[in-house]
Amino acid sequence: MYQNFGARDLDHTGAANFRLFLPDASLDPSQYRRGRLPAIASVRAVGDFQAALGGRNWTPDPAHALARAPFTDPEDGVTKGWLYELTTPVLPEGFYQYKYLVTFASGQTRWVCDPCTRYGGACNQNSGFVIGGPVRDTPPLAHPLPLADLVIYELMIDDFTAEFRGARAPLAAVADKLDHLQGLGVNAIEFMPWTQWPGTGYSWGYEPQDLFAVAYPYTLNPANDAEKLFLLKQLIAECHARGLHVLIDGVFDHVTADDAASGFGYRWLWEDPADSPYCGNFAGAAFGQDLDYANGCVLDYVTDVCRYWIDTFRIDGIRFDYTLGFYDPAQPDRGLPPLLARLRAHLSGQGRPDFPLILEHEWDYPSIDVTNRVGATSCWLDPFRGRCRQYLSQRQIQPGLLRCLDAARDFAPGRTATTYLENHDHESIMRNAGSRDEWWRAQPHAIALLTAAGAPLLHNGQEFAELYPMPEDDSGAPPDSADPAVKRVVPRPLRWARAADGPGQATLALYRRLIALRRGHAGLRSPNFHPRFWDEAGTRPDPDGFGINQAQQTVVYHRWGPADDGRLEKFFVVLNFSPWTQPVAFRLPDADGWIDLLSGWQPPVTDGWLRFVVGSNWGHVFWKKY
Repeated sequence: MYQNFGARDLDHTGAANFRLFLPDASLDPSQYRRGRLPAIASVRAVGDFQAALGGRNWTPDPAHALARAPFTDPEDGVTKGWLYELTTPVLPEGFYQYKYLVTFASGQTRWVCDPCTRYGGACNQNSGFVIGGPVRDTPPLAHPLPLADLVIYELMIDDFTAEFRGARAPLAAVADKLDHLQGLGVNAIEFMPWTQWPGTGYSWGYEPQDLFAVAYPYTLNPANDAEKLFLLKQLIAECHARGLHVLIDGVFDHVTADDAASGFGYRWLWEDPADSPYCGNFAGAAFGQDLDYANGCVLDYVTDVCRYWIDTFRIDGIRFDYTLGFYDPAQPDRGLPPLLARLRAHLSGQGRPDFPLILEHEWDYPSIDVTNRVGATSCWLDPFRGRCRQYLSQRQIQPGLLRCLDAARDFAPGRTATTYLENHDHESIMRNAGSRDEWWRAQPHAIALLTAAGAPLLHNGQEFAELYPMPEDDSGAPPDSADPAVKRVVPRPLRWARAADGPGQATLALYRRLIALRRGHAGLRSPNFHPRFWDEAGTRPDPDGFGINQAQQTVVYHRWGPADDGRLEKFFVVLNFSPWTQPVAFRLPDADGWIDLLSGWQPPVTDGWLRFVVGSNWGHVFWKKY
């Protein structure tokens, strides 16, 4: 429903069609139980398209008033509210900006952004539309894989392209490095939010303005202002041609809505914004203006936002940011559970079972239970990052590492963790290692990440030991500071030359080897792990040599599962987190046939035991297929 609103080139005829929907609970009680229909006298479209029609730009004109009529959702036949609509005469090709000028019954007027716009504007938080321009469909991914088979690359479009894009649109420049990502071995890209945020400056995108719109800075192409969405479709098509899954980071808990002229339209279309059914606290305050999932219109809106990105751009998965804000276990029929249920049904109807729905919930293990309850595919398992960061900084591993390594534990069948050592929200893992000159200290952690269950994720630059500081809390920083050591949301452009220096080459070679190992051995993608349920008071290996030896800073664990050909493959992983070589001994089920996948070494097994010395800050992955 909502994906058909906003302003667009009507059937590619060159006429601009404006459509604005307002729900009415008197027509459909499911739309809201808190809020009311706004008292609107008129809505006019005002913008820089008017001169092309013989008028004056940005001047209210009765000719551009939207007509109101009841709106019946064609999908379910329910009349849900009122549609304001206007179709202009044919316009010249180009990019146009607009706002709605709303006159309320009281006589008050207000400039309001279009809550269903497809484009962010160049200034004043305008909405936008394109007439003409190149058109293309996005082909679907030929062979989508289940989440457990993915190795994901978290990509921040601005930082990723800042060093090499020049005057090109960032979305166009990303394609320059797809060869790099293929060479690294990842098969999925998770793009940090590309939806429009307030203003046109630098942003991570987690304070969204328009959930249907692509951020203006990402589509800015001075050579052809009418490309815009074509650039995103082109990028996704190029990813799909290379077998790269495209996941988006969706922020559906809150919007930026503080200012009438530049806030979320579905708040400011009400004379008193407190009357809007779209905005209000549901399950916990977040970072801006919460979306009120107690009301059906919000569920409809966010469902249609997701369907728009799924259907129009053929994305391959969604990470749901901060689901704490729209999950209330006391209201299982509202918020996150029905949203995911609707999306699963929509995807099932398209024959797309391998479409991950990933939660970023709490930064601890209870997120697993929520994942199971709401029917998500996965959750970000932040203890993996948190514990590894702690151990690196303290130069001392602890028994809790075994729980991290058993990353599939407690997930229901068909669900798994998303694991990582680094993400956009925290400083580079090399910072925790000490410096890029100590890159080798992160090696056993990297081996752990790529040999544990779940879907491993790398943050952009992690593969060549990029290092930036980042404070965990910047509340005391000067508001205008751009220093990455004191501010969180500031540019951290990737320094691509670092991929060719000593630490960069070594780290890149390690990740390439580990990713190839994981993708080449399906058994490593199974949920199986031993020793499961390790006692966190236990600091010494069990009688068979498995578990942690805290004094030596070594860990031994066992993984197994079916190979791609259906045969069983077994893995025994040995990690040494200490700066010294360490002796290790553990039981192996067979005397011969084992090979270390990292070095090619075929170890001798005596009386059922493998005894050897493991190098400092290193590891081994012993493998055999049955």
